Amino acid sequence: MAYKNVNAGKYRYQITIYKVTRGVDSAGFPVDVETAILTPYADVKTTRGYTLIKNDSDFEKALTNFTIRYPQATEITRDMLIKFRGKTYTILYVNNIDEANVELEIQAKEVTH
Repeated sequence: MAYKNVNAGKYRYQITIYKVTRGVDSAGFPVDVETAILTPYADVKTTRGYTLIKNDSDFEKALTNFTIRYPQATEITRDMLIKFRGKTYTILYVNNIDEANVELEIQAKEVTH
């Protein structure tokens, strides 16, 4: 397989990939604990409103794609979350681009409360 030359400058935005586990606070009450798994730099692309209208899609289907360098020692799974610019995203899909172990594409949807 040919080596893919990746422009490091395209990874401009730092994101945090984390996992939520159940823990207890100092009084013994259950709380959610956020544990950072990885804090990579990413290329971030969102679905444009024009694209959604053109494809007659619902705006609920607007996704954000985060592309990061492939993490050799860490597995990213769908039960993890992403923080980016003060927003939280759920991971819907993880793709090892071209199965080359060079870039990992993560499709995510913003969590709305």
